[in-house]
Amino acid sequence: MFVFRKIDDATNCIMTSQLYHIGKTGLVLVLLFGCMVCVAQHRPSAEINFRNDNDLYLFNKQDQYYTNGIFFNIRKTADSTRLTASETNRIWGLTIGQKMYNAYTANVRYIEEVDRPITAYLFLSANLDRYFEHERFVSFSIEAGTIGQRALGQQFQESIHKAFRLYDIAGWQYQLKNAFGIDAAAKYGGLLYRGPASWFDISGRAEATLGLNHIGLSAAPSFRFGRINPLNQSVYTSSRLQVRGNAPARELFLYYSPRLHFVGYDATLQGGMFLRDKGPVTHTPARWVWYNQIGIMYARNALSLHFQYIFYSKEVPGMFFRHRYGSVGMGYRF
Repeated sequence: MFVFRKIDDATNCIMTSQLYHIGKTGLVLVLLFGCMVCVAQHRPSAEINFRNDNDLYLFNKQDQYYTNGIFFNIRKTADSTRLTASETNRIWGLTIGQKMYNAYTANVRYIEEVDRPITAYLFLSANLDRYFEHERFVSFSIEAGTIGQRALGQQFQESIHKAFRLYDIAGWQYQLKNAFGIDAAAKYGGLLYRGPASWFDISGRAEATLGLNHIGLSAAPSFRFGRINPLNQSVYTSSRLQVRGNAPARELFLYYSPRLHFVGYDATLQGGMFLRDKGPVTHTPARWVWYNQIGIMYARNALSLHFQYIFYSKEVPGMFFRHRYGSVGMGYRF
């Protein structure tokens, strides 16, 4: 009897221990499931984005004109209590980036070959995007940037060519002089037409920039084809972050946007506005430049992806070629 009682006690102890561990494991699983549900129900309030522009994406093995752009962006939803009665969404953003410009090649040996001024443009910008009923939107931004040696174009391009064992670059001795400036910009746009089946729409936007680095006006229609969302909930207008309401539906669409741009001043072509010695080579820009953008965008849940192809008319009348490049980007919301 004593032996059997000891065996029963040991069995009960083992079973109790197993039940304890099973219960503990179950509790952990319940907590994990609860966390997953919370994450699934969480509405993202911030977003990080990365974009890179480069003519090498077209597999043409060249470093020509606007040859590289790299941008890091963070966006955050505003306080919903600050929205006006007609406002559906409001987002703040901050961007740091660098644009790099060569002549028709990055291997310039003689100053006569500089058909487009050589420089980089390093900048920091802040923006406020507001979205309204009837799919209208307006954006305000302020940007501080510099051209010349301070923009670090030569160092960045040399490091990239060394890392990928590309050809030696030459010509940066002809780059523009250092110049710092601040620009302000405003953009307005909205829906013009959407088809009955909601797979095609036309929108339009206009933008004005005024400052020491850039002065200009532009206008552009946009055509979207595919699985599209309203403009105040779309990756196309950087509005998938929502101050309130449900998460936007999945998107996958093609788009085409021609843009006519009037150039009042461009420091990357003309040098610093108030400098006497702007650099060894400057050019007067073409006053009207025609851009064409064709691309594809995808967005689902927290992730966004896009690729676009851009080609445009000559920025300077005496440039040897017109230019084209590719752009890739991704965003993540959390």
